[in-house]
Amino acid sequence: MKVTLLLRNEHENLKALFNKYKNPSARNGNEKKELFNDIRREIMVHAQMEMEIFYPALSGTSSTTAQELVSAATEEHEAIEKSLQELTNINPSDAAFETKMIAIIDAVVRHIEKEESEIFDEARKILPEYRLEELGLEMEDRRKILTQLAA
Repeated sequence: MKVTLLLRNEHENLKALFNKYKNPSARNGNEKKELFNDIRREIMVHAQMEMEIFYPALSGTSSTTAQELVSAATEEHEAIEKSLQELTNINPSDAAFETKMIAIIDAVVRHIEKEESEIFDEARKILPEYRLEELGLEMEDRRKILTQLAA
């Protein structure tokens, strides 16, 4: 599976978790914390795969556009991860938890939109089809390992 398709599928899974989180009838305090933990784990695994495999493949090309996009995306990852870390120390029943969680969801959705429109387009321009497939396979293998480690 091409890396762009694999990542798009992962993005859809994340959005489904976000929608589940945003549905107030589907959660109480414990469910909110469990959903947060699921969302956090998925974001961290996804981000690590991108940072280890996808982004280096793009920045290793001669495309300055790809290098700029990867640099911006890396900064977004770092900000989101920092916010997730801060949120682990806040009680889910606290109003600040909800506010910060919605901000994280919004930031991730913006990141996803930018990645799917700009970064994926650049990847398709600069990487041959076989390389997109190879990266997809590498990321599938890496996901299995990271998921086991995060469990």
